[in-house]
Amino acid sequence: MGKIGDFYEGKTLLLTGTTGFLGKVILEKFLRALPQVKRIYVLIRSKKGSSVEERFKKVIHDSEIFFKLR
Repeated sequence: MGKIGDFYEGKTLLLTGTTGFLGKVILEKFLRALPQVKRIYVLIRSKKGSSVEERFKKVIHDSEIFFKLR
């Protein structure tokens, strides 16, 4: 494990902007490259006609970037 992995070991993170392009990339990178992170919280707001759960499923869960992790 490198210095970055050592720093994040056992840490809890809060990631905002996760439904945007860069937020999805950062979340995927954390999940793939830093498995020693204890927990990652993502902040997602509801939008007109879409609940938080629906946005998470549509924008993050079903996104192609996460296919390798599944």
